[in-house]
Amino acid sequence: MMIKKLSFLFVLISSFFYSQHTEEELKNVLFDIEFSTAGPKEIAKIDSLIKVCQKENYNDCIALGYLKIANICYRNSDIKRAFYYTDKVEKENITSDTDFEVIFYLHLQRSLLYKSLGERVTSLKQLDEIYNDVMETNNAYFIYLINWQYAGIYNDINKKEQALKHFKAAYKYSRIYRENKDKRNRIDKNRLSNSYKTSAYLGGIYLELNKTDSAKIYIEEAIQNEKKIDEIGMRYITCFYASRYFKSINKIPEAQHYLWICKNIAKNYYKSENYQNLIARELKNLYESIGQKDSTAYYSNWLLDIESSNSGQKQTLNDHVDRQNELENTNRKKETKGLFFILSVSIGVCLLFIFLFLYYYGKHKSKSLDKIDIPHHLPVQESIFKEVIQLAKDNNPEFMPRFHEYCPRFSEELLKVSPLKISEIRFCAYIYLNFSTKEIADYTFISVRTVQTKKYNLRKKLNIPGDMDIYIWFSKLLK
Repeated sequence: MMIKKLSFLFVLISSFFYSQHTEEELKNVLFDIEFSTAGPKEIAKIDSLIKVCQKENYNDCIALGYLKIANICYRNSDIKRAFYYTDKVEKENITSDTDFEVIFYLHLQRSLLYKSLGERVTSLKQLDEIYNDVMETNNAYFIYLINWQYAGIYNDINKKEQALKHFKAAYKYSRIYRENKDKRNRIDKNRLSNSYKTSAYLGGIYLELNKTDSAKIYIEEAIQNEKKIDEIGMRYITCFYASRYFKSINKIPEAQHYLWICKNIAKNYYKSENYQNLIARELKNLYESIGQKDSTAYYSNWLLDIESSNSGQKQTLNDHVDRQNELENTNRKKETKGLFFILSVSIGVCLLFIFLFLYYYGKHKSKSLDKIDIPHHLPVQESIFKEVIQLAKDNNPEFMPRFHEYCPRFSEELLKVSPLKISEIRFCAYIYLNFSTKEIADYTFISVRTVQTKKYNLRKKLNIPGDMDIYIWFSKLLK
């Protein structure tokens, strides 16, 4: 009873304190909450922040709060709860005004969750949907994070060269982020320590490719960085790859030292199956390589316990994902039925129109018998229009030059409203040509969700009223 009262008092005091801050300041408080050692106390703090944001209608901050809770749940192996919070963000917080940072973290978190379930194709798809948008931001922090996540997935599926390419990119942009010469990115302890982990990961992939000399450079750099930044997550990653490096050069005492540090961190802070599994397997392999049978047997049993205790949860989560996929398939079937109905009606109307035309043509044919039959040629503008439509469907590089011939004032009028990137103007052209969300997705090889996100961002940039259809707005652009 006393604990409940104290918790209520804590939330009350926190709410009063946080209510005096702007949304940007509350975001900073959120990012400053320790992640590597986070548990129920930190989740309660985030909940109190979310309540304040709800009162102030700080939608982006609410979404980021839920996503941080999802990430903490993921680290603590509560994958079902993590999915719950990402679903909540998608259903309740994604609007036309949602900041790209929220979209980015949502896809990144979903990618992590699907990866943990072994759904690596779906995990990659989550990243593919936002990759182009991330690169267009030119934001070093976003670019290093998405490359880091790509690298992890490719490493899991044994595509080592692709993993190396992305780890190198992550390392490069993490350094650019830390330099932050234009002061565009906020650098806090959590983000800073995270960015230093790329050295250890790059060393690790070089080890897997048997490039020990290259691995040594980055492992030694990681060890030096860890001394500068006192953070549990960074220490774990550094020690893990340092142990692998020392084992590879047959320095067993050093390898054992670093693995024991990892084991203590995993037991005290990381309840996730991934962390526990990795350390148990590494210790088993280490003792097996030096012929210590008792220790090998002990860690073999620990490994079996971890895998058996998590198999039930993984099955439950896979069932959850299957149900989501079934729901999506059901919705697609409903959409298909709806389209079939519309198509049937359209065909009926067309047939009626053809009948009326033939009737009118037959009635007045005699009046035009004395006219010369001149072959029909399409007007130039109509001919260009058909060509533009076909180029758009083919996603042909010639589409935009030809479109500008068809609508020479289009880009000029758009840029009067807001400064847009070339890729955004191209996307606007598809909308102007009245292509549906699904058609744009099909023709440009992106997901329907990505098209919707791009539309949301355009609404924000072009200040299109929320109650106005985006297609109507574009139809009036050149009038």
